[in-house]
Amino acid sequence: MIYTFLLLFIVIVSLIFLEEYLGDHNKYVYWGLCIIMILLCAFRTIGVDPDSEAYEEIFKTHENNPELLVEASFLFFSGIVQRFTDDVHYLFLIYAILGVTIKFIALRQLSPWYFLPLVIYFGNYFILHDYIQIRASIASGMLLLAIKPLSEGKKKKAILFFLIANIFHYSSLAFYPILFFNNRLSQIWKYLLIAIMPIGVVLFLLHYDFFSALPIPYIQDKIEMYKALTERGIFDELSLKNVFIWIQYCIILYSLYFYDTMLEKCPALPLLLKITAYSMACFFALSSISVVAGRLHELLGIVELALFPCVCYTIRPQYYGRIAVCFIGAVEMYFTLFVWELLDFAME
Repeated sequence: MIYTFLLLFIVIVSLIFLEEYLGDHNKYVYWGLCIIMILLCAFRTIGVDPDSEAYEEIFKTHENNPELLVEASFLFFSGIVQRFTDDVHYLFLIYAILGVTIKFIALRQLSPWYFLPLVIYFGNYFILHDYIQIRASIASGMLLLAIKPLSEGKKKKAILFFLIANIFHYSSLAFYPILFFNNRLSQIWKYLLIAIMPIGVVLFLLHYDFFSALPIPYIQDKIEMYKALTERGIFDELSLKNVFIWIQYCIILYSLYFYDTMLEKCPALPLLLKITAYSMACFFALSSISVVAGRLHELLGIVELALFPCVCYTIRPQYYGRIAVCFIGAVEMYFTLFVWELLDFAME
């Protein structure tokens, strides 16, 4: 399986440099990749990722355990699948079709390139969300779909996407503050973007926690559960050595330096930068509950699929810009697969 991932990554990188030559065939190759990724997610070996065994257990026992803290959508799809088969892979297929397809649709709205955003997607979020956190996958896809209407001031449409996201993952309640972000970048916002890392490091070191006292029963129960598990050492603590948080910050600074150039090509740039900063803020402000901080940071950070490829606009010849974006994707994939070992290929 590791060779399948590496081969597909190489194929995506190759397509980035062949896009001009493929012409109208780009869209067929693009959607062909979508189908391949869906099948790769749906029919993986149970246990190759951290969550599939737990999903299979819930799938098989949810009718006997009404107190499960899981979204109704998961139980709904589980019930439908169980009418026909007891194979959890078909539940994974439903989530893969929804999660992967939504992202592919959103990326066509947000980027002029077919394949450049995919090198960022495949190196990180495909593995993290579509392969592992399948409920969060659909929620993060809905956030991507909301970017374009939000950047155009169409908040009602964005709210609809957020509501759909809530059905699939309750952590997407964190999307609603984004409605207060406009698509302009004032001088104050530029200062805040620059200061997000030093302020965040201070909050991180103080273990400051904004949301542990939320008066929402389900959310409060989840937070208390996560805190207890963290104290017992079940979840790994967050670290300032997290390379992804530093990549985000470097891209923010780089985007501010080349702001006018990137804005001309990417109208949603101010919104993407604000959401990226919001993602980082969750990482730092909630660091005392590592799993919540990490999950929200990852969920909101999905906008990197649209933001990171914009680096290409600032480098001439653009060939080198594409190499730079591919390098970022390769670094993320290296950490995801080989440093953090999110997938256990020994199970294959």
